[in-house]
Amino acid sequence: MNDFQFISQNSEPDPADKQIMVDGMLAYHASQGHPRQINTYSIIMKDHDKTIGCVVVTFLWNGMEIQSLWVDETVRKQGYGRKLMAMAEEEAIKRGCGLAYTNTFTWQAPGFYQKIGYSEYGKLEDFPAGNTLFYFSKRLSV
Repeated sequence: MNDFQFISQNSEPDPADKQIMVDGMLAYHASQGHPRQINTYSIIMKDHDKTIGCVVVTFLWNGMEIQSLWVDETVRKQGYGRKLMAMAEEEAIKRGCGLAYTNTFTWQAPGFYQKIGYSEYGKLEDFPAGNTLFYFSKRLSV
């Protein structure tokens, strides 16, 4: 076995080391026929100058990953989350994405995603303790 050095640290890797890792991963994906180009897209909902809602997604290959969805408590349960999601899904379809997916915790929005047509495809129970991390997906009409 080679005498490699292993360095542990409580932080991000050095930017140069991280770039080497990213470049290596991207090269491997490309060599397998799946070059990666992740594009971030967001829709911000404002009341005059105040942000009251936002959805942030990334597009990769034929999928849209919902990174974050938030609506201010003062306007929740009025259809704005549904509107933000519909707008994001519409953009995904324009970009040729046939799949949307996300994850959400027990205390966040599992019921919301089910109401707008997402199906649970997995869950990680007792994470964090006493809660569940749910994984949802939805087929989009391309």
